[in-house]
Amino acid sequence: MKRILFLCFILILADLHAQVNVDWYNYPGGVAVATNSNFDVYTIDWDYNPAGDILLTKRDSTGAILWDTAYDNTDNTLHEVATWVETDNAGNILVSGTIRSGFSSPVNAASVLMKFDSSGALLWRVVYENSFDGSSTKKLIVDPNDNIYVLGLGTGPSGMVTKVKKFDSSGVPVWSYFDTVGIGAPVNIKFTPDNNMLIVHRTLSGNFNGFSKIDLNGNLLWSIAGINSNTVGDAAGDSQGNTYLVNGEYVISNSGSVLQKISPNGSQIWADTNSITAYRVEVGNDDNPVICGFPNSGTPGAAFIKYDNAGTIMWQNLDADGPAYALLLHAQMKMDIDNAAYLAAGTLTEMALCKVNSNGISEWTVAVPGSYANAFDFQTSDVIYVVGGTTAKIGQALATTIANPFQKDISNHIDVFPNPFQSLTTLEVYLAELNSTTVTIVDVVGRTIKLIRPTDLLIGRNQINIDLSELNDGIYFLSLKSGGSIQTVKLIKN
Repeated sequence: MKRILFLCFILILADLHAQVNVDWYNYPGGVAVATNSNFDVYTIDWDYNPAGDILLTKRDSTGAILWDTAYDNTDNTLHEVATWVETDNAGNILVSGTIRSGFSSPVNAASVLMKFDSSGALLWRVVYENSFDGSSTKKLIVDPNDNIYVLGLGTGPSGMVTKVKKFDSSGVPVWSYFDTVGIGAPVNIKFTPDNNMLIVHRTLSGNFNGFSKIDLNGNLLWSIAGINSNTVGDAAGDSQGNTYLVNGEYVISNSGSVLQKISPNGSQIWADTNSITAYRVEVGNDDNPVICGFPNSGTPGAAFIKYDNAGTIMWQNLDADGPAYALLLHAQMKMDIDNAAYLAAGTLTEMALCKVNSNGISEWTVAVPGSYANAFDFQTSDVIYVVGGTTAKIGQALATTIANPFQKDISNHIDVFPNPFQSLTTLEVYLAELNSTTVTIVDVVGRTIKLIRPTDLLIGRNQINIDLSELNDGIYFLSLKSGGSIQTVKLIKN
């Protein structure tokens, strides 16, 4: 009888879904959101008025506003437009923006980057490029060494082109990368697991997408221009240095999308056409890509397709938001450490966030007052912040994963000790058979901090010493991938 009850308990747990709640929402909203390991949340918004400022707001986990701050622009001929916000490993906040002149028909006057401490004090402010040269910013990203990379437009040898400018943690410019092949205006920038950066471009006239990959020193690794596409594209990288590109199928009607796999040297490995109108792609820690967009051209909603790395569709969910919603205004896609995919979007009157599990099953879609979502960020695996017309905290109680006792384990057991740790920790792995093994360490927002590919593992007990002395105190996640098995543990550095 006990054995029967135990099996029933397993079946019940295996059928559980995560419970999602809107813990709170309030004003102001904004264009971007960032969190840190101290459970603070930062949003940015801007004031479209003469002498308008970028507003940075700090909240705690209960939604209480701790402070808000602005540079205090006093020039009535200018206003500042917020574009992105990120936190660094020291707990500071980076804000990018564009300075514009005029009100009814504004023109770009300069680019701006600001750094604030956790108390709201402005540490430094850099206004760069020549006045009224048309420069602007789109997004910023921060590496584990707290260097900042700002994507935008700037004037280079070939005129006004996509530009990436690197700053050190003190705000000193390090280098500038300019597109030299006319690949298009900036759309997005991302880090890759092999410690490079991908840039997504779109031409200002015509229906063309472009992509480029550069290293952290500003050197061009490859670029692909002139891809006919009815929609804006996206790119994401895997741990082997490959890149997945998504573009719209270039046909007159009923266009789908095309997913391409690009090698580390920029050559195409394979391409596959599917039926959805995909705008975004991300790669999970299993090195498999997931694309998302509308179910088809002209139909609102949320659709996801997951491929394996050989180009075979593993699953597709063409109605991820369910019958109660028809999501529009897709804004941002991310994946969590369990390879679930999330899409921030809107319903015209509400912000929305949609989650699909790693097996393709819809987990939940939640809507919050606030017109539509602009961005979202993970604080922990069960806390998500969304920003748009308002700012909201989404809480989910994660379902328990039950292992199949009849399925063969490739990696029988992993352990990390000491944990918590100060600088050094040891990963102990018991392997039942030998496979290609990768150890990935990410922070709470999913940025890859360290990638290890051990080559001397044996069947049985193995120990891997890991030096994380360069990291700040906080929560991190270690994932071990061995063959078809992926196991993740939480790390605490103090």
